Amino acid sequence: MESNDEAVVTASRQSFGSYGAPPPTEEPEFLIQICVDADQHDDAPPPIPCYRSLKHIFHIACNDRNFAAADLASGCAVGFVTPEIAGNTAFFRYTFLECLFHVLVVHRSHTPVHCSGVAFNDYGVLICGTAGAGKSSLAYACAKSGMQILTDDVAHLRIDPASKRLLLWGNPWCLRLLPNAVQLFPELADEKVTLRREHDWYLEIDTSRRFPGSPLASCQPVGLVFLEREDGAVPRLSPMRPEKALERLCQDIVLDEEVVIARHYSVLEQLVGIGTYTLKYSGGPSTAVEAIKSLLQKELRR
Repeated sequence: MESNDEAVVTASRQSFGSYGAPPPTEEPEFLIQICVDADQHDDAPPPIPCYRSLKHIFHIACNDRNFAAADLASGCAVGFVTPEIAGNTAFFRYTFLECLFHVLVVHRSHTPVHCSGVAFNDYGVLICGTAGAGKSSLAYACAKSGMQILTDDVAHLRIDPASKRLLLWGNPWCLRLLPNAVQLFPELADEKVTLRREHDWYLEIDTSRRFPGSPLASCQPVGLVFLEREDGAVPRLSPMRPEKALERLCQDIVLDEEVVIARHYSVLEQLVGIGTYTLKYSGGPSTAVEAIKSLLQKELRR
């Protein structure tokens, strides 16, 4: 990560610094360069970003002052932003930094799954569902019960070349919850509400501070759960056909080169083979915690 402005460097450390430094002899796989243009300014709230791609070029634009482009083939990205956007850390990290890294790593080596994730003893469960199903709030409730946080929004998976095992990587140091999560978890009343994008307000939970020792960046997945809210439902795990789970997961794969799509499909096929379930529940997310815990304990008994 390179920039002419310390605000960008600080934001980069917040997004990626907790993963630790790579070996000093290892060449960087990706290069992201962000220039803060001190001659340009934004007076209005951050605009809704627009995303476009053509072959191996990916482009982000908020307006004619804030934009970036990534060359997926070379693993490089460059962008220009105003001081105001760079200073809006939550918006800048989500819209530019983390998005650029996501598209680069997904094209190069990893397969994304839109989910939250929790773990216990280095075994993980991915929690999928539609918007509003309660993925992130369930992850928070699981952390309160003693489980580890893997991710709150996306997991990146890869088949390890040596062991042939499926491994996942998440960003476990931040949980983003809707402001009304305070009604479920009153202890969050002191958390600051931040704007991630236009009209998109979130509580950003520092999981290292809230749950010391809880964040876990990587582990082996042992279960895939699809959340379904249903009035009056008693929380219960039900087996799900792998082909149905695969169909749902493939809906999140964006267009790319044929070889990249084939790699994603191969990884997702292996993922649905580990065990897929639906979890119907009603009420708050705490009611579903025991079902997730039972799935992880089942793996530990093997």
